[in-house]
Amino acid sequence: MKYVGGPRVFISKKSLDCLGRVRMEYVSKVTSAGQLTIPKKIRDRLRLRASSLVVLDEVGDVVVLRPLEADEESLKILRRRFRKTGLTRARVNEIVQRERARLWQEAAKGIR
Repeated sequence: MKYVGGPRVFISKKSLDCLGRVRMEYVSKVTSAGQLTIPKKIRDRLRLRASSLVVLDEVGDVVVLRPLEADEESLKILRRRFRKTGLTRARVNEIVQRERARLWQEAAKGIR
């Protein structure tokens, strides 16, 4: 593993995934605030900028990071509408968490 600079980002050698594809492993340290640095090669490949939104999918004990598929114009419209409603970030997070829990419960009913 070799140190490549920046806030504690290391790159290991190429390895093969379960399908035999070549992949790169990156190791990044999580800060006390829960943040981590996404290596530049990955940011460039995914076209992530400083204001980009990403989705973290939890699959077993693996977390998959992917860009949120929404165009910037739609996001600007949504931000303006939220500002006009007077909703706070905390209230939006509360609503999202409640709805996410409800959707998981509905999905779990189909599995049982």
